[in-house]
Amino acid sequence: YSFCTLLLPLRSTLVHLPNHKMSVRCQHLLIKHEGSRNPVSRRTNASTSGVSKSAAISELEGYLAKAKAGEDFGAMCKARSDCGSFAKDGDLGDFTRGQMQKPFEDASFALAVGEISGIVDTDSGVHIIKRIA
Repeated sequence: YSFCTLLLPLRSTLVHLPNHKMSVRCQHLLIKHEGSRNPVSRRTNASTSGVSKSAAISELEGYLAKAKAGEDFGAMCKARSDCGSFAKDGDLGDFTRGQMQKPFEDASFALAVGEISGIVDTDSGVHIIKRIA
């Protein structure tokens, strides 16, 4: 056997493993709170310093239930997300590993296309994420 004969099947296997995707595309609904690193909504420009983390999580749980029931995730992001991506229905575009905060990255790359995460906590606030590509 040549080196190439052994290497090519291994390379093909690695390329197709789900956790080795080069990039993903996601929508997300972010709710900022008093502990967020920049507690200002990009949708309203209002401070979120009066919102407790537990209140943000509680509100997000309601959106998560609606999303899991099939409601339009993009419309929910547009109406409520505190991220500037609200203007694009929460769409963050394509991103690769190392571009997002680690908990967000890990959740995004673990999702199958069309799948919605549970609540993800980052320095920015609390999110639900839907992988779209």
